[in-house]
Amino acid sequence: MKTVNNLKKLTGIYIVFLLQSLIFENIRIFSCPPDILIAATIVLSVSSEIKSAALLGGFAGLLTDVMYGRVFGINILMYMYLGLLVSLAVDKKSDNSPLIMGWISFVCIALMEIVVALLKSMFGYPSSAGFLTANIFVKGIFGAIFAFLYVLLREKVAKRRKKALSGEEDAQ
Repeated sequence: MKTVNNLKKLTGIYIVFLLQSLIFENIRIFSCPPDILIAATIVLSVSSEIKSAALLGGFAGLLTDVMYGRVFGINILMYMYLGLLVSLAVDKKSDNSPLIMGWISFVCIALMEIVVALLKSMFGYPSSAGFLTANIFVKGIFGAIFAFLYVLLREKVAKRRKKALSGEEDAQ
């Protein structure tokens, strides 16, 4: 069952990568494209175990490195750690606040973007503070909104299921 679930999530990451490459790469906000692959990695990591979240993030980073990476491996590591951090931050036993998940997502994306900029500067690629700030703002807000909405919808669905199950038990 876990293998089938992980394959579905990997397929989802691949589909989102295709959408990112074909559609969202052409949309610019403050000269930065919104990154729905980061948002998908966060959303799928929320509902995954730690190892699965790291695998999903690593796969997303591999796709990004193969398509866009100038230095192979940076995105693999960053996406893997993004999935890992989000999965660690989620308390699976209790309901997570959508605001907290949005904040965690924003902080993880900001850290990821700062580390990527530092690693790229080590390899001689030019970077500017303005572009880094715009990247953090656009990708961070975009990822935080997706995480917020996902957790909010997940809570509503769980409450409806619980209510429906309790209604069925009362009828019997």
